[in-house]
Amino acid sequence: MTSDITLNTRARVLVISLAIALVAMLAASLAERFTSSGLTVRHTHEPAAQATAPGTDEVGRLMQEVSKDPGNKAALVEIAERLMGMGSWDGAESFATRALALDPRDARTRYLLGVIRHNQGKHAEAAKLLEEALKDGESAPMRYSLGVLYLHYLDDPARGVEHLSRALHAPDADESLRQSIREELEKAPLPEKQAPGGDAEGAKGASSSRKAATQKGAPGGAKQR
Repeated sequence: MTSDITLNTRARVLVISLAIALVAMLAASLAERFTSSGLTVRHTHEPAAQATAPGTDEVGRLMQEVSKDPGNKAALVEIAERLMGMGSWDGAESFATRALALDPRDARTRYLLGVIRHNQGKHAEAAKLLEEALKDGESAPMRYSLGVLYLHYLDDPARGVEHLSRALHAPDADESLRQSIREELEKAPLPEKQAPGGDAEGAKGASSSRKAATQKGAPGGAKQR
């Protein structure tokens, strides 16, 4: 009986050690922060856990929680966020996908997975995930991310301007986000071709939306990325 307990304890220690070593290896070999221009994860508040033990030690602790409780969605999401911060997009995708499977209607997790897909170069998949997340609730950060995707990665400036314009006047857009949106609108190309799914009038409307958005926006503020 005692020998069985000892073996189980040693096995658990070995699993935890391997997990921590894996995370440390990923952290050493990949970028420390987001490297993609445009899409970022914007927090409305700082997670309390970040104040305790940041970095690989905290990821190791969270992995221990998940090993004990595979249904711990909060821990899965936090691991995904921390791996995103390390630039470990494939690892982050694994944990974000598991979290989304536990709660398919969770817009926040879908948003994170969209940012991950973008950084993996899967821009169309990223846009689809963010569009689906918007169905569960209006969000200025999501619309901002969609605007950046359509403008810079999916060659659809009319749709990009539409999302950015709606984000600019969304009630949950803080001043730093509005400043980032205005900057994107200012450098957005004017549609010269027919708008997707429409005609020249649609392109003209997108141009008017961009002009109206930049004129009606609040005064500039500090930029946050």
